[in-house]
This record gives sequence, structure tokens and C-alpha cells, in this order.
Amino acid sequence: MYKLLFITLAAATVGLLASGADAADDAKQQVASTASFAALDRNGDHRISRSEAGFDRVLSQTFAEIDTDGDGFVSAAEFAAAEKTRSTVSKLTDR
Repeated sequence: MYKLLFITLAAATVGLLASGADAADDAKQQVASTASFAALDRNGDHRISRSEAGFDRVLSQTFAEIDTDGDGFVSAAEFAAAEKTRSTVSKLTDR
């Protein structure tokens, strides 16, 4: 009986720790995405060129899609819109 109780409590603890880790990962991801535009804008011109985008695999692969005005650069507004869309899609698909 104590063995079953111990296993049940252990499983519940692992579940709580995992859900706490997920929440922490979400918070880290939000912080990372906020700082990532500045980190990717290596020359500080407030836009990301295709060569700067090469430092981020996802941005590099979706550069043309994110560059909605087609000027060859991703602005802070274009980057924020892409992050918002990605976040919304992620929340919808996690269900």
C-alpha cells in the first residue's frame, strides 16, 4: 500500500515539475524573442538584413515571408508581427 502511495506521489511531483518547467520555458522564450531582434540587428541599423538573418535558422528560412514590404530587410514591426503570428499559431497547435 505504501509503495502504491509513494509511486502516485512521485508521479504527481514529476507532473508538477514538468508543468512548471514548461511555464519557465515559455517565459524564457518570450524574453528571448524580445531580445532577439536587437541581437540579430548586428550593425544597429534597426533592421535585419538577409546576411544578419543567417544567424537564426528560422528567420533565415522564412525571411522572404517575414519581409512583407519586399525591401530586403526585416523591420522591427515586421519582426514583431511574425513573432505575434508564431506565438498565436503555437498556442493554437499546443491544445
